[in-house]
Amino acid sequence: MSLTLQKFGISSEKTLLFLFVLKKDGEIISFNNRCELLFPLDKNKIEGKFITDFIIDKDVSVFLSSTSGLSHSSPLINVSLNFPTENQGVVSIKFDFKLHNDLIYATGIDTTEEYKEHRALLTISKLAKTGAWYFNPKNNEMYWSDGCYFINELSPCTSITREKEISFYPEDARVRIKSFLDNLIKDKETYEYTEKIITEKGNEKWIKVIGQPVIYKDEVVYVNGTITDVTDRHNYIEKLKYSEETKHLALKGIQSGLFDYHVKNNEVFYSSDFKKMLGLPLDQDFVAEEEFRKMIHPDDVEKMLKRRQDNFNQEGNYYYNYYRLKHINEGYRHYEVYGFKRKNAKGEITRMIGNLIDVHQKKINERTIVESKNRLQAIVNNGFAYTILLDTKGVILMTDEKSVKIIKRDFNVNPNQVSCRFIDVMPLNFKNSFAHEFNEALKGNIVKKEIERITHKGDLQWLEAKYTPVFDQEKKVNSVLVSFLDITERKLAEIAIKESHIKEQELNSLKSNILSNFSHEIRTPLNGIMTVSKLLLDEEKPDEREKLLEYLEESKNRLLDTINNLSNFSEIEAIKKNINVQKLDINYTIETSYREYKHMAEAKELAYQLELDQTSPQVNIDKDLFRAAINNIIHNAIKYTNKGSIIIKVNSQNSKNNVYISITDTGIGIDNENLKKIFDPFMQESIGMSRKYEGTGIGLSLSKRYIEILEGKIEVKSTIGKGTEFNIIIPKCL
Repeated sequence: MSLTLQKFGISSEKTLLFLFVLKKDGEIISFNNRCELLFPLDKNKIEGKFITDFIIDKDVSVFLSSTSGLSHSSPLINVSLNFPTENQGVVSIKFDFKLHNDLIYATGIDTTEEYKEHRALLTISKLAKTGAWYFNPKNNEMYWSDGCYFINELSPCTSITREKEISFYPEDARVRIKSFLDNLIKDKETYEYTEKIITEKGNEKWIKVIGQPVIYKDEVVYVNGTITDVTDRHNYIEKLKYSEETKHLALKGIQSGLFDYHVKNNEVFYSSDFKKMLGLPLDQDFVAEEEFRKMIHPDDVEKMLKRRQDNFNQEGNYYYNYYRLKHINEGYRHYEVYGFKRKNAKGEITRMIGNLIDVHQKKINERTIVESKNRLQAIVNNGFAYTILLDTKGVILMTDEKSVKIIKRDFNVNPNQVSCRFIDVMPLNFKNSFAHEFNEALKGNIVKKEIERITHKGDLQWLEAKYTPVFDQEKKVNSVLVSFLDITERKLAEIAIKESHIKEQELNSLKSNILSNFSHEIRTPLNGIMTVSKLLLDEEKPDEREKLLEYLEESKNRLLDTINNLSNFSEIEAIKKNINVQKLDINYTIETSYREYKHMAEAKELAYQLELDQTSPQVNIDKDLFRAAINNIIHNAIKYTNKGSIIIKVNSQNSKNNVYISITDTGIGIDNENLKKIFDPFMQESIGMSRKYEGTGIGLSLSKRYIEILEGKIEVKSTIGKGTEFNIIIPKCL
């Protein structure tokens, strides 16, 4: 018969057990008064909450995994849970969970003290690097505590056997290790040994193992033992074995001599080897300081004595000095002196023990290094490149004066005096690719890259960056030399060559176009002159001869226009040198050109208009050059317009500096392709034998050149079938 909640409540009034009724998900249905110790809330607020709301975090998964294993076939399970309380700290409860009618009946006892002792033992075991073990010889069962697993670097989930335990020892020691336990079972005597093991992770350790028998009726029924990690102690003992030999070899290797200075007696004791090296008397235990002082280089004596006195006056026990000592048949050698000062109760120095270290080669090496560095720095400073030496972390080890000057100017840092990373003091446009090139150099590859930058003065500069790995004796990269070679002149020359090549191609194309068109412009009127001349010879009718003479005049005029334009085009440089600039009223100048072509517009019945600027702006121009330019544009506007209007406007009211002149027509227009080439010599909107409008094709090119000579600008926009607008901008007289 199952226990009801009511009966559960009555039977739990006077007990030290913790009793719960839970749902499988941990929701609390009921509990006895004893459980109130575990809850920080009022009793009436507990029911309906979950037991996982009150246990420590790491036990939540323990509870859930345990209860998920409960079933009708496995209705009972044991689990320990820990509850944090305000007054008693963490309380540890060991529960029996019983599943009945889909409810969990939990009965728990307080195991807090056992839990604390267990944790203390675990802590002691971990701190002392010790583990416990036992062995049952009846069934060969072996148990390891967590400490044993920790020492052997093995997962605690691993099943342990005697064979597994022995496998951690070197092969040549396994038989001997096995015999310890076998002899204990046979002889009933405790054993102890220290041996090397190889852990599961392959690390070498030294362990101390103790085995103690448990005897029943003169038979070993159980073996208790411990394992202790004694690696540190073993290594220390091994070092002590060689300490004296190591000290002797060290002193010999660094050419050092021990000394013992008795301050009161002013005597110094030196080791025998050192006395031999310096030529001091071997039959005397102590050497007078005055005798020893004679061996110091004369230039060093005064400074040595001052340093010694300063050091003696300082607090602390350590002493340091340096000077040159005379050797037998070797001259003077550099020494550094390190000592420990012993003082009496009054703080007076009574004795000093230490050693003298021969640093002569070190001094020579330091001098050589300084000289080499100075030579290298001189080479770097006088090179043609910016040079920077980096370590493998990208920190600047050394750089040239030019680079130092730039870095100090931009970042207020001297990289030869203050440690800094190159990436922190480089121009912004270097950073994009620096990491990649630097990492490639660290792999042992030489990397080159061209960089385009703008200097602080606004000038364009091209640099060739080269990353060169520097290898040590083991062929490993220990630094990277970065150099930046200024190749601006070379790049500009390359660009000039490319532009020259493109220009040459354009000129060749232009030349072909000019020759082709110019040939046509010359041939057409010449053919007309020849044809008309031949017809005139045979024609007798006066009226027809009159028409032929008109045709002859037109051909002659066209030929003269072509030759004149070509002559003007070829004389641009001469025009520049002989320009006659005057201060003129732009309205008057434009009106003169307007009147000159008025009859031509009226003959084609076009609306011909002129809109002048009311302010009558003044400009500095060459009148003839400007009129030649403007006349060409007006003439073309009338020529290529069959109906509609020609409007000429002058305006400067919206600009303080310029006068704007526009010539707008409603003519045939120019397509986009030809609009790009409208100012090229001998280019016309209609090209070829079938073109509708005749002309030299050189006028607009001359107009553009004339306007530019006058420091002006000309622009054009056009739409096929709707017309064209030319805009001329000329500076005002200010």
